[in-house]
Amino acid sequence: MRLFLLRCFFYFIFLCLTGGVLCTAVSAQTAPQKITIASSPNPVGSGARAVGMGGAFIAVADDATAASWNPAGLTQLRKPEISFAFSYFRRREDYSSKSHPEAAGLQRSLSKDLNYLSIAYPFKLFQRNMIVSLNYQRLYEFDRNIETDFITRSNNPAVRFEQHMDFRQRGKLSALSPAYAIQITPDISFGFTCNIWTDNLFWSNGWESDTIITGAISRPGRAPTKFKSKDRDRYYGFSGFNMHIGFLWDINRYITIGGVIKTPFTGELQHERVGKITMKPPTGFASTSVTRIDEDVDLEIPLSYGFGIALRFSDTLTLSLDVHRTEWSHFVLENGKGKRKSPITGESSQDSHVNATHQIRLGAEYLLIFVKTIIPLRCGLFYDPEPSNKSPEDFWGFSLGTGFSAGRLVFDFAYQFRRGEDVEGEVLDIPSTDADVTQHLFMASVIIHF
Repeated sequence: MRLFLLRCFFYFIFLCLTGGVLCTAVSAQTAPQKITIASSPNPVGSGARAVGMGGAFIAVADDATAASWNPAGLTQLRKPEISFAFSYFRRREDYSSKSHPEAAGLQRSLSKDLNYLSIAYPFKLFQRNMIVSLNYQRLYEFDRNIETDFITRSNNPAVRFEQHMDFRQRGKLSALSPAYAIQITPDISFGFTCNIWTDNLFWSNGWESDTIITGAISRPGRAPTKFKSKDRDRYYGFSGFNMHIGFLWDINRYITIGGVIKTPFTGELQHERVGKITMKPPTGFASTSVTRIDEDVDLEIPLSYGFGIALRFSDTLTLSLDVHRTEWSHFVLENGKGKRKSPITGESSQDSHVNATHQIRLGAEYLLIFVKTIIPLRCGLFYDPEPSNKSPEDFWGFSLGTGFSAGRLVFDFAYQFRRGEDVEGEVLDIPSTDADVTQHLFMASVIIHF
C-alpha cells in the first residue's frame, strides 16, 4: 500500500512539473493579445482605378470610391452612378528561424469577396455642385493560415517538447459610409464620410482564430507524455463611428492638391476565448484543464491623415503623389479589467514603443482615347510599412491597371504586388523568427452611369 501511494505521489509531482512547463510553452504560442491583419493595416481606400495607380488617389479621387480616399473629390462626379468592386487577395509567408530551424516553411492564405459598393447622386443647390453617396467598404482582411512544427526545451535539457501548430484565422472589418461633398468655389471642394462600423446589417464585423498545438513531452528512459492544446479566440460585434474629412483644390488646370483626415475612434467588441490543454501520460488517465475569457473590450483606432498632389500634363496623362501618416502609438486594446495593451506587440501600452508609419505612393494614368471607348493604362509604386515594436517593418510594392468604357458602363482592373522581407514572424511568436511576406491583390470594379 505504501509503495502504491508513493508511486501516486511521484506521478502527481511529475504531472505538476511537466504540466507547468507545458502550460508555459503552450501559452507562449497563444497568450499574447495581438491583432494580426492579413492585409495592410494602414487605412487605405478601395477601387480598381485607385489600386492601379498605386493608391496615390487623394488628389485624383474622381469616382465614387473617393468617399474612401478623399470625399471632397466626389464633387467631380456629374452623373448619378452605381459602382461595386470585387477583390481577390492572396498572401504567402516564407518563415525562417535561427532558434527553431524546423519551423521554417511556406504558409499560404487567400480571401475573395465584395470589396466596395456605392450609389452616388450629384445635384445643384444654391448655385453650388453637391453630391450625396452611400457606400459599403471592407477595409481589413484577417484570413491567415499557418501550420508548422517546432521543438522546445525547458530549463532541464533532458526534457524535450515536440510540437505541431495549426493556426487558422478568419474575419473582416467593414463599414457603412454615407458621404456628402460640396463645391464651395469653382476651385475648392469640401467633403466628409461618416463611417458606421456595425455588424447589425448584412455582414459580420470581427475576427476569430483557432490554434491547435499537438505534441509530446520526451524524457530519457521514459515513454513520452502526449498533449493537445486548443485555443479559440473570438472578437465579434465590432461597432463604432469615425469620419473622413477632406478637401480638394484645383490650383490651376495642371495642379490639384488634396488632403484627408481619418479621425480616431474607439470600437467596442465582445471577446470570447477558450483554452483547453489535455495531457495523456504513458500510464494513467488523461488530465484536462480549461480556461475561459468572456468580456467586453475596447479597441482604440488611431488618427491618420494624408496629403496628395496630382499633375495633369494633358487630357491624357496624370501623375499623382500621396504621403500618409498613421499614429500607431495610439492603437490600444483595453480588456474587461481595464488593462491596456498594444495589439501590435501584445505588451502593456505604456511599455510598447510603436512608431508612426508613413506611406508614400506614386501613380500614373495614361488614356488611350478612341471613337467609342477609352482605355486607361495605369501603374504605381508605393512604400507601405507596417507598425512593429519601435521601428516599422518595410513593405514595398507596385501595381498595374487598365480597363475600358462601353456606353454607360466603365470596367476597371488592377493588380497589386506587395512584399516585405525579414519582417517579424508575429503569429508564430517563436524567438528569432522572421518571414518574407508576399501579397497579391486582384481587383475589378464596375461603374454604371445613369
